Amino acid sequence: MNRRTVGIGFVFLAAALFGTLGIFGRVAAEIDLPMGTLLSLRFVAATVALWLVLWLYGPRRRLEKQTVAIEVGLGCVYGVMSVAYFESLTWLSAGIAALLLFTYPVQVTVASALALDEPITLAKLAALIAVVSGVALVVGGGELTLAVSGVILVGLASVCYTVYAMGTRVMTADIDPLTHVAYTFLGVTATVGGYGAATGTLGTPATTDGWLLVVGLTVLGTLIPIMLFAEGLSRIEASTASIVSTSEPLTTVALGVMLLGETVTLSIAVGALLILSGVGLTSPAIERLGHHEWPPYS
Repeated sequence: MNRRTVGIGFVFLAAALFGTLGIFGRVAAEIDLPMGTLLSLRFVAATVALWLVLWLYGPRRRLEKQTVAIEVGLGCVYGVMSVAYFESLTWLSAGIAALLLFTYPVQVTVASALALDEPITLAKLAALIAVVSGVALVVGGGELTLAVSGVILVGLASVCYTVYAMGTRVMTADIDPLTHVAYTFLGVTATVGGYGAATGTLGTPATTDGWLLVVGLTVLGTLIPIMLFAEGLSRIEASTASIVSTSEPLTTVALGVMLLGETVTLSIAVGALLILSGVGLTSPAIERLGHHEWPPYS
C-alpha cells in the first residue's frame, strides 16, 4: 500500500477508537465518577506510558527549546478541547454537541488551504458535503437541547481541534510521531490537571469499576488512537485526516447498540452510509480522478 492509503487507514482506526469516548463518558456518569478525576487520570497515565515507551524504544533526539514550547502549547490546545467538549455536555444534548464539534473538517480544510497550501479538490468538497450531512443524520435523531454556553464551549472545542490537527501535520513533518505525542501530552496533562484542581474534582476512583474505566479510557480511548492519528497525519493532509475522522460517531453508535441496547434508526443508517462514502472519497484513487482544485491554483 502507498503512503497515503496507510495514512488514511491509521486515521480511520484512530477515529474508531476515539468513538469509544462517548461510551466511557456515559459509564463514568452512571458510576458517579467526576469528569475532572476521569480526564486527569486519563492523561496522567497516558503521558507516563508515552514517555516510558519513548525512553525504551523511541528515537534518541533532543528537541530545541522553541520546538518543545510549540509542542507543549499544542498539548494545551488539545487539553482545552477535551475540557470544553466534556463540559459542553452539561448544557447540550450529546447529539447536538457532536454535530457542532464535527463541523471541524470544514474549518480544517479551509484553514489548511490558506495556511498550509493544501488544495481544496473536488473530491474533498464532495467528501465534506457527504460527511457533514452524514454526521447531522447520525447524531440528529436524539433530543436537540440548545444553550448558548454549551454552543460556545463546543465551538471552542472545534476550533481547538482545528489548531491541533494543523499543528500536528506541521510538526510531524520533521519530528517522529511518538516524540511529538509525548511532548504534546505534557501540555494536555497540565491543562486538564489545572482544570481538575480549579473545579475541585481531582481525586481517585473509589471502586474497581472506576479504575477499570480509567484504564480502558487511557489505553483504548487515548494512547492507541492518538498515536495512530499522529502517524496518519505524518502521511496525509490535515484536511483529509479531518474528513476521515468524521467516522468517529459510527463507533459510538455501534457500541451504543451492542452495549447499551440503543436502536438504529433509518436516519442513522443513511447517515452512516454518507459518512463512509465521504471517507471513501478521500482515497488516493478518487483523489486522482477528482484532481481539479477549487479555487484553481496556478
